[in-house]
Amino acid sequence: MGTTITTDVTDWSTQARTELLELIDKLSAAVQGTYTPPAPVIPEEVEPSGWTQKAYLDVITKLLRKHHVQVAVIFEAIKNGTGYVSRDQVYELGHYEESRSLKGFTRPVNRFTEEAQEKGLLPDDAEDLLLPDYDPAIKGFQRARGFFVPMEVVKLAEEWKALAEKEKGGKAS
Repeated sequence: MGTTITTDVTDWSTQARTELLELIDKLSAAVQGTYTPPAPVIPEEVEPSGWTQKAYLDVITKLLRKHHVQVAVIFEAIKNGTGYVSRDQVYELGHYEESRSLKGFTRPVNRFTEEAQEKGLLPDDAEDLLLPDYDPAIKGFQRARGFFVPMEVVKLAEEWKALAEKEKGGKAS
């Protein structure tokens, strides 16, 4: 049994009606379990939590030895500019079977981040390099909807890339 809600939007502006339709789409997706958070816009100013190129490379280098999918997810979140990779994208990047669990997926990233903190490369209160996205409305166990990389790291990676391109004479692709 469904519920229908009717409202007169005749006097609403086009923008208000568009926003209402977008909100309805978001709510429908959330109810159907296909929710993907909107892509954040990278702000000009990002609050730094302490990530540096040296700390980032330390963690990524260690991950590359054995945890390629986590690296691919981090790289994708940076490449797409949103700092976010959905659960479906993780399965695609990792060539995972649908039955595979992602429990513990961030564990190696967290371990190497802690090592960078212990070496003094990163402050203890730095944002997690890979953070699971859970639905705050669901209490108890749930599957991650996706994973976030801090916007600070996304922005820094863009700066590092631009600097590398400038050093190569702008010939990097």
